[in-house]
Amino acid sequence: VAATNHSSEGLNQMTYNRCIGTRYCANNCPYKVRRFNWFDYTTSDSFPWNTYDKSEGVAMMIDDLTRMVLNPDVTVRSRGVIEKCSFCVQKLQDAKLNAKKLDRPLVDGEARTACQSACPADAIVFGDVNNKETAVSKTREDERNYYVLAELHVKPSIGYMVKVRNNENMA
Repeated sequence: VAATNHSSEGLNQMTYNRCIGTRYCANNCPYKVRRFNWFDYTTSDSFPWNTYDKSEGVAMMIDDLTRMVLNPDVTVRSRGVIEKCSFCVQKLQDAKLNAKKLDRPLVDGEARTACQSACPADAIVFGDVNNKETAVSKTREDERNYYVLAELHVKPSIGYMVKVRNNENMA
């Protein structure tokens, strides 16, 4: 059904409204990162904790506007679709649009994913691997960088760093 594709920038994308929920892609994903959505968040007002509370007189999640306030940039996927990390495509598109408005190229580190922003150790690096001056390109050239399941020829684009161990004092 062509629900999964690769963008021109190399991101593995999901088109949620094309997914018919067979879970075939989740079964064949070598990394096992795809998850089936069993919940129906589009009708979240049917949950008992999301309805009108008469005792306190507070309308919680019963109208569309209140539901959209959670994060209007991220679509609420319907029940029965496969989900995966989108690398915060909405944040990437926003950063690219802001750079385009200013009539300049995207600066390294300007587009940040949510996990990258939340990491206190700055251990997650994201960016343009085609530009040799970016932080992600320099990280990829490090001898400690490796790719999971590269031997299966799945052409991974996410690299990991080997843990540094001090073996000299372990005699």
